[in-house]
Amino acid sequence: MFDLSPAILPAVLATFFGAGLVKGVTGMGLPTVAMGVLGALISPLAAASLLIVPSFITNVWQLFAGPNFGPLLRRLWPMMPAVVAGTLIGSKWIAGGDPEVTTTLLGIALSVYSA
Repeated sequence: MFDLSPAILPAVLATFFGAGLVKGVTGMGLPTVAMGVLGALISPLAAASLLIVPSFITNVWQLFAGPNFGPLLRRLWPMMPAVVAGTLIGSKWIAGGDPEVTTTLLGIALSVYSA
């Protein structure tokens, strides 16, 4: 799919470390921080594919480790299938799109999110 050059690999690892710190302190932000930095280093498709497993694991861990699993599940269950559907649709859109347009749209989305 993509190759990470030895020069980029330390930056990717540092990005995930920093994004993990943000997630650990605030309980959110791993994908936002990581995608913002990784999108500047590698293509959005490569960055998104690197984010799938860490984002899933940290979110599921946070859901099960929290004290209110039952109430959270009852409140958020409609969102869970919507997130899966949005991820599938978004991944097809990112994979099939022009990298320059995808990078621009990623920048816009991150700017709107941070505002």
